[in-house]
Amino acid sequence: MSAPDLEYAAQLRRLVGALAIGKNDLVSGDISKRDSVKQVEMFTSGNLEKRFDKLKDQLELLEDEIDELDTFIDDYVQIEPLQAYDTGSSDTSNFVKWLGQRIDLTPEQRDLTVVIRSRNATEEIGRRNRLGHVQFQEIRSLVDELAPELGSNPKLTIRLNPIRLWAVFESSLFAEDEDSTGEIEVLFYAYENEVRTAMLEPEARSVLRTLGECQPCSLEELHERVDLASGLSLDEVQEILIDSAATGIVAFS
Repeated sequence: MSAPDLEYAAQLRRLVGALAIGKNDLVSGDISKRDSVKQVEMFTSGNLEKRFDKLKDQLELLEDEIDELDTFIDDYVQIEPLQAYDTGSSDTSNFVKWLGQRIDLTPEQRDLTVVIRSRNATEEIGRRNRLGHVQFQEIRSLVDELAPELGSNPKLTIRLNPIRLWAVFESSLFAEDEDSTGEIEVLFYAYENEVRTAMLEPEARSVLRTLGECQPCSLEELHERVDLASGLSLDEVQEILIDSAATGIVAFS
């Protein structure tokens, strides 16, 4: 690029950066004679308000858990400009990451931020693999019809939901057993047009991780691989698959 082009590009970056966080005084010298700073303020304040409202809607989980959440959201939109190609989901994920750097979150609060970020990340996986999502949901619609054949039809193959993400909770906030201690591994996955969460037993996690390595595969092939690692019986693997199919994690074809 020529020197004038580089200078113009730098000017645009400066203007966009200032307008994104409402720093109108930084662009006052760039306004044309027929426009005013007041008009610029109307434009930027409206955008910041819309961004604030979107963040607040997507941070509903934290509303009763973080004191002065609105103040933190307001600070964030004033400090951190919305980046090119950012979506409402990515802005929300960036906010909870930023929040964790501003205040000391409790384990329970950190788990809530894990939920928000994991849901958004799962949605992003779905956007990038839309075809894979649609194809799996079509196959999943046959689960009730094909599940009885699992174990008797050697040609039946098992497939794992491609729109999935593993995450870890620190606390027992979402645990069924309130007395449980230690980290809890959870699976976020797409089910039709929503994101669901599954808290699975270690045996089920082992089966699903192995399935992810060999799919599409038969029950016998999957059991051979799982048996080497965990010693589960064929019936136990089959039961885990039936339960996982009922919740939309696996499908048969």
